[in-house]
Amino acid sequence: MARKGWWGMEIKKMVSKDVWAVINDNYEKGSYTIAITNLLQYANEIVREKSGLSLDNTKLMEAAFLGQNPKLKVNKFQTVTEKDIQSGVGYLLKGLCLAVRNPRAHERYDDNKETADRIILFIDYLLEFVRSSKQPSLVEDWIEFVFDENYNNTEEYAKMVLQEIPEKKRYEILVSIFRNRKRAKQNQLNNLVNELMNDIKPEELQEFLDNLNKELLHCCDDTNLRMFLSLFPPQKWGTLIPLAKLKIENMIQKSLEQAMMVYEGGYDSDPDYTCNHQGSLSTWAVRFIKYFDTKDKVYRILGNKLSSSNSDVRNFVFEYFSDIVFDYELIKSDFLKNGLKRSLTYFDNKTYDLIDLFCNCLEDKDIIEIYKKELEIAKKHFEEMELKELDISDLPF
Repeated sequence: MARKGWWGMEIKKMVSKDVWAVINDNYEKGSYTIAITNLLQYANEIVREKSGLSLDNTKLMEAAFLGQNPKLKVNKFQTVTEKDIQSGVGYLLKGLCLAVRNPRAHERYDDNKETADRIILFIDYLLEFVRSSKQPSLVEDWIEFVFDENYNNTEEYAKMVLQEIPEKKRYEILVSIFRNRKRAKQNQLNNLVNELMNDIKPEELQEFLDNLNKELLHCCDDTNLRMFLSLFPPQKWGTLIPLAKLKIENMIQKSLEQAMMVYEGGYDSDPDYTCNHQGSLSTWAVRFIKYFDTKDKVYRILGNKLSSSNSDVRNFVFEYFSDIVFDYELIKSDFLKNGLKRSLTYFDNKTYDLIDLFCNCLEDKDIIEIYKKELEIAKKHFEEMELKELDISDLPF
């Protein structure tokens, strides 16, 4: 039976369950000093776990709770009062280390029940602040944080977040991000994933890639694959095994070959001009194309689509793959130049404007030589169209 404190109430009913679990055995046996030191060690472990720090004792409490940017904030840390409370908790925990834990570690103590009760209750009181600290502590906390709809997906922010994630939890968080990837917004976390992959231990990275490769070998065109493309850093494409890469690249090519713009929508609203279902997968892979082993095949498909007499096919390329087809080097390549020439003869405005920019503003001789004839035809067409519009605007009705 739990012993009663000097106030006549069982201490078991006055402290939190985790505190009682730590002190129970020694407290019941009357080993009060051991109960105290075990509880202080437990408090150190909680602070270390929540903060991700590898320090101990007074240095741990200073780094976790004190300073201008404490690792563990016990409140919003904005007002003078909140900052005073933050400092007070830090100094009290540091004081417990100095006044209670350290003496019992260096000298023989034989604490009685009344002393133990006072110290245990005080530690339990301070632990409430630690439990409510605002720093994400568990992997689940971090998953909720990074999947928040307002998460800032920039390289700079990803580096800042990485520094806040405890080193021992980074691998587990990386794995959890991919397990829960259906929850993420498109291209929301690829910068953080890249930072995590760069930071974890080599053996952890290999384990992560081994499991990912096994999953990708059996992938199909579904939300899991699309969110993989959303999360995985394009520059890490080469870390996947050839079988997984080639399977996905082949799926992307098939999707791209069938892709075109279509009108979707009901009678109650204006229809949306968007990609068809068959080509949707390819739009998730745009950032990866230059890293593909089969990128030349993709460039040829894009060139063929630009040659299509169907404007919906060409418009798909302009809508989703402009950064590729109008790349300064690719625009001169055999993969795309024939398609871009045909696009000029179809009088596609975007093609005309960009190639005209390269030729007349940048005066690139190579591009001028390739597109001179088609550009002149397109230029004449657009000038005539402009004159017609001017003529119409001059009409008195």
